[in-house]
Amino acid sequence: MRINCLKPMGKYLLVSASLVCMVLMSQTIEAANTSKNRDVAATSLQQTVKIKGQVSDKKTKETIIGASVVVKGTTTGAATDIDGNYQLEVPAGSIVVVSFIGYLTQEIPVGNQTTINVALAEDAQQLDEVVVVGYTVQKKSNITSSIKNVDGDKLKDVTTPDVSSMLQNKVAGVQVYSEGGAPGTAPKIRVRGKSSLGSSVDPLWVVDGVIQVSEPNLSLNPNDVQSISVLKDAAATSLYGSRATNGVIVVTTKRAKQGSNDINVNARWGMGWINNGHLDLMNSKEIGEAWKAMGITVPDVVNTVDYDWWKNGTQMSLTQDYSIAFSGGTEKMQAFVSGGYYTEDGTIIGDKIKRFRVLSNLEYQMNDWLKIKPKISASYTMSDKNGTPGMYTLYTYLPFDAPYYEDGTIVNPDAGMRPGHIWYGRDESNYLHDSQWDYENTKEMRIQADFNFDIRLTDYLTFASTNNIQISNWKKVEYTDPRSNGGAATNGSLYNLREDWRGLFSNQMLRFNKSFGSDWSVNALVAYEYSDMYTDNLEATKEGFFPGSQVMNNAAINREIKGAMSDWAMNSILSNANVAYANRYFLQVSFRNDGSSRLGKDKRRGSFYSFSGGWNMTNENFMKNRTKALWLTDVKLRASYGGVGNLPKDNYPQYDLYSMTNTYNGINGLFPSQLGNSRLSWEKSYETNIGLDLRLFDRVTFNADYYIKNTSGLVYLVTLPAVTGYTSYWDNIGAVINRGVELAASVDIFRDTEFKWTVDANWSLNRNKIDELYGGKNVVSGLQVRSEGHDMNTWYMRKWAGVDSQNGDPLWEKINADGSVTTTNNYNAATMQMVGKATPDFTGGFSSSMSYKGVSLNMNWGFVYGNDIYNNDRELFDADGAYPTFNQMNLHDGWSRWENPGDIATHPKLVNGGNKSSNKISSRYIEDGSYLRLRNLTLSYQLPNSMLNKIGCKGASISLSGDNLWTITDFSGRDPEVGENGEGYYKYPNVKKFVVGLNLNF
Repeated sequence: MRINCLKPMGKYLLVSASLVCMVLMSQTIEAANTSKNRDVAATSLQQTVKIKGQVSDKKTKETIIGASVVVKGTTTGAATDIDGNYQLEVPAGSIVVVSFIGYLTQEIPVGNQTTINVALAEDAQQLDEVVVVGYTVQKKSNITSSIKNVDGDKLKDVTTPDVSSMLQNKVAGVQVYSEGGAPGTAPKIRVRGKSSLGSSVDPLWVVDGVIQVSEPNLSLNPNDVQSISVLKDAAATSLYGSRATNGVIVVTTKRAKQGSNDINVNARWGMGWINNGHLDLMNSKEIGEAWKAMGITVPDVVNTVDYDWWKNGTQMSLTQDYSIAFSGGTEKMQAFVSGGYYTEDGTIIGDKIKRFRVLSNLEYQMNDWLKIKPKISASYTMSDKNGTPGMYTLYTYLPFDAPYYEDGTIVNPDAGMRPGHIWYGRDESNYLHDSQWDYENTKEMRIQADFNFDIRLTDYLTFASTNNIQISNWKKVEYTDPRSNGGAATNGSLYNLREDWRGLFSNQMLRFNKSFGSDWSVNALVAYEYSDMYTDNLEATKEGFFPGSQVMNNAAINREIKGAMSDWAMNSILSNANVAYANRYFLQVSFRNDGSSRLGKDKRRGSFYSFSGGWNMTNENFMKNRTKALWLTDVKLRASYGGVGNLPKDNYPQYDLYSMTNTYNGINGLFPSQLGNSRLSWEKSYETNIGLDLRLFDRVTFNADYYIKNTSGLVYLVTLPAVTGYTSYWDNIGAVINRGVELAASVDIFRDTEFKWTVDANWSLNRNKIDELYGGKNVVSGLQVRSEGHDMNTWYMRKWAGVDSQNGDPLWEKINADGSVTTTNNYNAATMQMVGKATPDFTGGFSSSMSYKGVSLNMNWGFVYGNDIYNNDRELFDADGAYPTFNQMNLHDGWSRWENPGDIATHPKLVNGGNKSSNKISSRYIEDGSYLRLRNLTLSYQLPNSMLNKIGCKGASISLSGDNLWTITDFSGRDPEVGENGEGYYKYPNVKKFVVGLNLNF
């Protein structure tokens, strides 16, 4: 069913009304200013001149956003827009004063000029960085909320096809969870921890002002990223309202600049290897010794066959990453066009990905009042798994099971072995047999198109229209050949899944940007916004194929056909105002009202707000004289409070739902599925943030933030008893509190010399606690429990008590009725209890950037401390004899096996078939997940200009880098980065890479 209740009817009326109000307000302000400057105004009425131009950095040629252009002696002025442009009507014979923090002020007589371009020279003090904060841009000195901006150059120290990986360990309070090393796998990002049990915990992605309906990992080329801003507290995120509880990641792509004419070519070639970590699987002789200890007859083949399934199922991966970008700009038009190709052969054989991406950013100044900004980006991704073994297979196969007979024929134990041969592995399966024919592949096309334009209404008022459509087509094919064991029962099968989604986004905004004299500046906006998404999918399975025939029409049997549709919509009204006085006092207020189709009719609309303030003490008179002589060169205090929201993951949680997939006597029947809840409301988070920004000795930058985030009305799917006729319903049932501290520092150790060295570091701590649950009752979810007063990711299982030194039995804790604790070797008698948490105590990273003349050396480290990992690999591979026909792991350093009475050991006695359930779920397999990892090390060389000028090249560099080179950890598995749920199952480990890069600029 489609939701049509929130179509953007009346949005143009709203924009028009807002426009009229803003114009009237602006004219009132202007009239007040005019009354204060009667003489100047009178002259203006007699003769005025309309001037325009662009303000830029004299040295770098970069345009400057927010520069002030004011008529000297008056409060009449304008601020430059996002492209550094301004327009202003001034009295003839005036002098305009052009200024920006960090630059020397210029006074320019207007005379007969109509175009005045100004190049400002850097002042002795540090330049004030301009940061993209979502719907607008702000000078860094004016920011009153918790925002971290990372420049594109600091993001590209890792060879990756997705943008998410670029943020790993670079921003305090942002944790990037790797989901494994498979090609194209994107990590999960958490900003200031998790604050929801049943709603999304992913941050909102915004690319060039457009809210993304999904993470832009596929369509966005990392080489096209200019910068990324992470909005963390409610004051920064509240403008995004109901989708901003988990933070906002704002991506700005590259654009051409006026006067530019560049071609940039970037190429990288990489080689990668599996990260083996500490997991050491047994060889044939080691398995043989284990069998002997359990009294199992060891076959003679142990001495003749030692096949390394892991080694032979993996390979050296090859990565190629190419991109080319064209950038050119005149006074009228600026164009940036890029194309990229990325391909990677995975470290697991047969696993491949190819990705093509294009981007076109255009800006055309049609006349003095209209600028159009069309943009299009597209990507096409192909991934294949041809003969790719499963991770379970590589871990469990026995080394004395050879995959080939003596004549080279592939062994097929499912069909029986040749005389004189035995397959010892429990599953009696050789993946190499089926992999000759079976395969799996996916293809996806994504397109995003923007038609944006700005209308300059006055010198200080602009109407900005952003209009976007996002389209994706995704197809998955799984083929099982009739010659394979998997396809024998069905005579071969083919599965097709096709999914299409379409998203619309429209924002109609009025921007007000005006300076009043040299002290006051106001930056405000009001907007109407609409977004929706529609998806549909179709699945089909057919059976009965001739070998090698992979077309649906060639199948004999229609096995299954099914499909689904889903959609949602949202509309919003939002406003924001930033006021600055004398570069000392800053105030921001924002308000947003959202209406969502995912909520009950009684609670559909939600309002979100924030306010924040900042005090730049450096510019106070009592500090100015001191800071010049003392070590404290900059200090700013920030404080904010605000509310944001979150929505259910499901698109229809408020409705009574019925299943129509069941039939009776050939007729469709309706069966209750979900109980509706018309009063289902928003999850709401209210956050307080206090921050401090310091600059010491004009070399050290330090930022600190403390926050408290209270989330209430948690949206959760509640299970209902079968007697109700329904399976579940959605409700607002609980509350979570997050508290945290974030610290970041940057030190210019050597700055004004040929040798330059900068060190950056960040550290963050987050504590979450469930404050309220439905009925106060614990909720067990897998191996974890949700319980009031405890962490959201608390492990819940039997507690391991070690090994009985007398007989080698496993022991667990048992809590008796009187509260006393004893031990038991009966697994079923042991007590379920809380035994740790997957949430780390703290996380962080640090980096070093050194350069001398044309040579630079950069490194980036990341660390996690205090998290508990449940290593469920060990249930199979460290099982004390429970699975003798699976391969096993050798004991980790510091572990020992019980053999004789009196032994103090970490591992029970080996017993064929298992030792009293010793390998069942318990805290025995919980390990410390702390680690320190060298994420990247890059050595690069910038070729001298004297060499490049001869070939017409503006710049060139070569580089050698390594990813995931070294890890310090006590975790016994391959990789301590197991994902946010903390379970270390047999996963695709991260890859250790070496990459050679070449960059050319013409």
